[in-house]
Amino acid sequence: MEIGVGLWCMRATRDAPAHPALYRELVEDARLAERLGLQSLWLSEHHAWYDGWCPSLLVAAAAVLGATARLNVGTGVFLLPLHDPSRVAAAGATLEQLAPGRTELGIGLGYREAEYDAVGVSRRDRGRLAEAALGKLETAWDGDGPRVWIGGIADRALARGARRGLSLFLPSTMTMPRLRAVIARAREVSAANGVAMGRVGMHKYAWVTDGSAASDRDARATIGLDVGEYGGSWWTLGGRRGFDAPDKLREQMQMAASSALVGTPGQVTEHLGELQTLGVDLVVLQVVQPGTRPAYRDNLRRIAAEVVPGLT
Repeated sequence: MEIGVGLWCMRATRDAPAHPALYRELVEDARLAERLGLQSLWLSEHHAWYDGWCPSLLVAAAAVLGATARLNVGTGVFLLPLHDPSRVAAAGATLEQLAPGRTELGIGLGYREAEYDAVGVSRRDRGRLAEAALGKLETAWDGDGPRVWIGGIADRALARGARRGLSLFLPSTMTMPRLRAVIARAREVSAANGVAMGRVGMHKYAWVTDGSAASDRDARATIGLDVGEYGGSWWTLGGRRGFDAPDKLREQMQMAASSALVGTPGQVTEHLGELQTLGVDLVVLQVVQPGTRPAYRDNLRRIAAEVVPGLT
């Protein structure tokens, strides 16, 4: 199993510095992750919000690739329908030429009307646009481009990747029974279409603690608060913006906190081993959040020194 770390979003919030410092830290953290022997570092994209969430993932990815020699860089996720597929194809081909085999292009559809409105595209067309864009990328790269991961939880999105033999990038809160069923279904769809199934990746909130009840509680509370700020700002819950649906938002916070990989290095390693048994090849551990600054760097060190060696 490979371990990646994320998600670097470069969000300038109350708990984070201004953007120039955040992008400098991205490069510093990439070099640290490489020195620690971690396999990949993952970025995330959004648009049209006050915090300036990273809008140009492939540019940021190029900076990471240029600052390192071995580290892979992934996008979790790149909102493909919002972009011109010809430009994506050209940028992906360039990254592959400059750093062969080191770009992991996780793509998703996105869900916010405001992001689609900002580029003059209807959100109702996102599935069709993604299908067309994937076709253009396959033709342009002809097997010589970044590895593509299909992000999401909807059956249609997962089938879109499986029938092409693409890799899957699954969400943090997916239960073990659902994960088992999704992987089995992906194998069926790939086989029915005569292609080899891609890899299976998963995003998981995570934090290595000393194992005490207090440290575990604090870590889960921090994760919950991060999901609350994100979900409250971005999600629609029960037809309302997250902050306007506090009970539903609280449920999402609790779900994220309870499903996170929190505990001693041995406990985190054990949970990762369970995912590996089900067929997960890559786990991106989300340790970077506004509320974890700057402690996430120490957690990266603990993951590399105390968690990764216990995996096969």
